[in-house]
Amino acid sequence: MNRATNIRPENAALVYSLNLFKNKRIFWLLQIPATLGFFLFGWLFLQWTAWFRPDLVQVLTTDIIVQFPGMFPDLVALILSMLVSIVLHELVHGAFFWLFSRSRPKFGFRAGYAYAAAPGWFFPRSQYLVIGLAPFILLSLVGMILVIFVPIRWLAVILVGMIANASGSVGDLWIITLVLRERRKIVIEDLGDGMNFYALS
Repeated sequence: MNRATNIRPENAALVYSLNLFKNKRIFWLLQIPATLGFFLFGWLFLQWTAWFRPDLVQVLTTDIIVQFPGMFPDLVALILSMLVSIVLHELVHGAFFWLFSRSRPKFGFRAGYAYAAAPGWFFPRSQYLVIGLAPFILLSLVGMILVIFVPIRWLAVILVGMIANASGSVGDLWIITLVLRERRKIVIEDLGDGMNFYALS
């Protein structure tokens, strides 16, 4: 099986089921690498920005925030940037769900957790890897390109969005690790708040 199907394969046997809302231990444990990821990706993206935008370094070292109030976006803009990154993250997931299934994905928000899903659809490993990694890779690349060209007053907004997206991808990266560790031929059903792994005999 090398393409998505909405018919469960006859030779598919459920080998693993995960529900993040029922398994609170995993849900809260993931918050640790997500928090660490916020600082790690923040440092990495700042290094990238400083490499291409030395003007930003000069801004920070000369305390231009004090000298020219209003040049940097205010707290509201930064919060909006984080919210927009969450929406874009799930839209990218949804776009690839649609690309592979040609079926409208399901979007939701539950207990502070936004998700895109395609219940009833079974994706082979290769397609699910693309679905899982797409927001992290694509949005990070777009952000890295934007920080090279956008006016300096927008850098903070772009950077916060990039960092929020990357650190928010920790759950996706963990799922991808589970998919890669499974040696058997598998298909994955994404339910939004969890997923089912089926091995194909």
